[in-house]
Amino acid sequence: MSRLKILEAYLQVASLGSVTAAAKHLGVSQPSVSRMIQELERDLGQPLFERVGQRLVLTPKGMVLRDDVELALAGFVNLWERAREVVGEAEPPIRIASVSALAFGLLTDAWKAMGGEADAPRLTVEVESPDRVQNAVISGHAQIGATSAPLLHRDLAVEWLGTAPCVLAVPEGDPLAGTAGPVELQALAGRSLVGMSLRRGVPARIRAALSAAGVDIHVGVRTTSTVNVLSFVRAGAGIAIIEPLTLTGSPMPGIRILPLASAIPYCFGVVTARGATVPDKARALIAAMQKVAERHLDDFTLIPPEEHHDILASLTKQETRL
Repeated sequence: MSRLKILEAYLQVASLGSVTAAAKHLGVSQPSVSRMIQELERDLGQPLFERVGQRLVLTPKGMVLRDDVELALAGFVNLWERAREVVGEAEPPIRIASVSALAFGLLTDAWKAMGGEADAPRLTVEVESPDRVQNAVISGHAQIGATSAPLLHRDLAVEWLGTAPCVLAVPEGDPLAGTAGPVELQALAGRSLVGMSLRRGVPARIRAALSAAGVDIHVGVRTTSTVNVLSFVRAGAGIAIIEPLTLTGSPMPGIRILPLASAIPYCFGVVTARGATVPDKARALIAAMQKVAERHLDDFTLIPPEEHHDILASLTKQETRL
């Protein structure tokens, strides 16, 4: 039996929690899926599932395997699509690696501005951390990197770079929600904060700004996604200082956004691999993302190309001190 089919069956059972549901999704018989799971567990010498109530859940070993299987199967699908492109059966998609803020706040509207479903280019979008976005571009896995600073690297070409101040997100029922702002950082003293768990970048600058202002806060929840931060804010876990882009692409009811009196810059932009040929449609998408940033963010400042290096070098130097 094909090992690829066995891994696909394993992944479906892991996702759906049921051999019956997995068999229905795959269009095969339930005994067939059961045999594939048994064969995989026998070959690996480890049980991958255990029954909890009516569901099958992954064992610790099964959970470790799941991420690798997902990556492997996604890579196979991508390889098949690339093979079709090589023989001319399909136009190659633009390959993009993006941090979530730019994917939510810029990329979808830029794609729509280029014509949407009818005329816009095909895209393959991977949402990653800033470091992984840069690595994807440098390695050639992505043609475009949409990311936040610091992003200084000799193998990257900065297509455009801009900055906008971070904002404060509070629940609609919060006492601060009745103010117009700007809010002083000192007004946050003693509050519970929902924070970003990334060590570098704007989360580090937010922590440094609060420390410099002598503001003592309690961080009850940390996450890697601004969307998750906002969900916890709305649920009452606290308030949050966030980058300004995510909510422009995905407004969230129950959240009030306020300006801060102290500017904490969110620096972001688009990079490509230095010396690489960038297709015309990819360049058009890069330009469209810049226009969306200018249109959506009132406080957006486009940094002139001759200032890119100094700005990024300064941010990189700050990172080493934080």
